[in-house]
Amino acid sequence: MNSKIHKVRIKEFHDKKVLRKTFNVGQQVLLYNSRLHLFPGKLRSRWCSPYIVKQVYPYGAFDIENPKNDNVFKVNGHCLKACFDNFPTENESIRLGDPVYKD
Repeated sequence: MNSKIHKVRIKEFHDKKVLRKTFNVGQQVLLYNSRLHLFPGKLRSRWCSPYIVKQVYPYGAFDIENPKNDNVFKVNGHCLKACFDNFPTENESIRLGDPVYKD
């Protein structure tokens, strides 16, 4: 009996800490590239360039569109995260140690 009570309390505690992701149609998101997980570069990001959410399905599935070639495909919501405007794309690189010039 005590083990069941403990299990219920631990589940409630864990569920309070889980953050639910909600994305809307038209929102820009980043897609996790699982292939880079196997052989990552030292400072290479595993998140691919911004995609646009086209359709939201129940239970966490999403249709996303690649704006470069208009491909639409379905992905799990766990592989997505919200995109901000100033995120560098795959072709841009961030170089550390470059001097910053101010006028």
